[in-house]
Amino acid sequence: MSDFKKQHPVAAVSQVFETIKQNFITLIILFFIGTSNTEGYFLYFLAAGLGLSLIAGVFGWWVFRYRVKDDELQIKKGVFVKNNIYMSKDRIQVIDITEGLIQRMFGLVKVEIKTAGGGTESATISAITREAAEALRTELRKKNAEAEIPTDDAGDQLQDDEEEILDSWKLPNKDLVYAAFTSGNFGLIASILGAISGQLNEVINEETIEYLYEVLPGFNNVTMIITIVIAIIVVSWTLSFLGVIFNYSDFQLQKTSKELIVTSGLIERKHITIPFDRIQAVRFVEGVIRQPFGYGMVYIESAGFNQTQKERSIVIAPYLAGGKFSEFLNTFLTDYREPEYEITPKSKVKFRYIRRPMYLILVLLPIVWSILEYGWLMVFLLPLMGVLGWLRYRDAAIGSDENFIRSRFRMISRTTSIAKRIRVQNVELSQNPFQKRKDVYNLSTTVASGAGGMSFEVEDLNGEDCQRIYDWVVKKSSQTGSKDNDISETSFPPEDIQE
Repeated sequence: MSDFKKQHPVAAVSQVFETIKQNFITLIILFFIGTSNTEGYFLYFLAAGLGLSLIAGVFGWWVFRYRVKDDELQIKKGVFVKNNIYMSKDRIQVIDITEGLIQRMFGLVKVEIKTAGGGTESATISAITREAAEALRTELRKKNAEAEIPTDDAGDQLQDDEEEILDSWKLPNKDLVYAAFTSGNFGLIASILGAISGQLNEVINEETIEYLYEVLPGFNNVTMIITIVIAIIVVSWTLSFLGVIFNYSDFQLQKTSKELIVTSGLIERKHITIPFDRIQAVRFVEGVIRQPFGYGMVYIESAGFNQTQKERSIVIAPYLAGGKFSEFLNTFLTDYREPEYEITPKSKVKFRYIRRPMYLILVLLPIVWSILEYGWLMVFLLPLMGVLGWLRYRDAAIGSDENFIRSRFRMISRTTSIAKRIRVQNVELSQNPFQKRKDVYNLSTTVASGAGGMSFEVEDLNGEDCQRIYDWVVKKSSQTGSKDNDISETSFPPEDIQE
């Protein structure tokens, strides 16, 4: 594969759709704002923007070339600014193959090559055949494979078992529907729809409201507000439901001797590989809707390549019973254990937990009350915030053993994280003046994840307990060499605790 090759012409169109997908919410908001304030001229600007994007995609496709030569992937691209990319085989960590909607229509796939510290977008081949993608992946892995494949007495290569599937797990269709029903994403979608609804002045105006008052007996300002809120909730929940179905349809997790393979998607079919040696931590997240039913999602934090904020945590089980989490770990992440919880907040900070979520409501209440006629209804959120604070107090815990740390905490959803000691990058201790009176601290441990890090924070722990975790990290730092020691700093000295 020493000669430069081009992508399929569909790459020009797929780039336009990729731009639309990445900015979909922004475009929707701009659409409603623009059409209501510019007398329709916004549509012309939008069409012109899409046309320019298509032209840029055509030129981008024309100049794009790729090949594998001298043990490296070489990519040439750029219309006005030439960009040459050289990725050594030894640095390539992950090769993902994705079937987007446009690619599937033409029997094509998209290939993403991710390296240690390299960007994902710059190493993306948007549209090639499945056969070409498999050949490229084989070529990029050939060097390592040739070094590791055993040979028999005659010197012939034996079959490599690296790709042998050792275990697999599929999300049943019934659980997929349950996962969609209990998804917590509708809250974010509802807030977006609420912002959009404020721009519908041409539909929701005084004439429309007066007409509704005449047609619907008993319809008034209160019922109108309730109707709008219910409509936003229903629409946002429907979009959230469909989003889960599209993202996790036909979800499958496979395990080989060296990596996990995640395959999912109804419209866009994704194929993600995660090497075991890049996994930093595992998380089990129980949403407020799923937790009463005993279910949650399993994520892993992976490092070694530059991912976007959205993708840095990878879902390996979209809907899993909490009682089966330990069994799941024993099957797919056999070198992870769950230490018993031994550190929890003391009873002296219980009311700190209960009061803390109320502060925001108390600050916003007079402001909202002065702006909205029914803003005083926010007062009914105070008991809910108190319950949330109590749940945070009840759930907060840390456990550790010789090699692992296990943290449990809650913002809205309850999160349980498990990280290896050698993967802990940083331990941070923070204390505000109110915590100082009770000698308590917020303890945060950080592991590498994507381009940045993922932190797990437990609040209001005793100083002595924090000292134990500090000693745990120092022990790791002193026992591991520079090659395996990923810790960058420890954010507090032990003498601060002793004081």
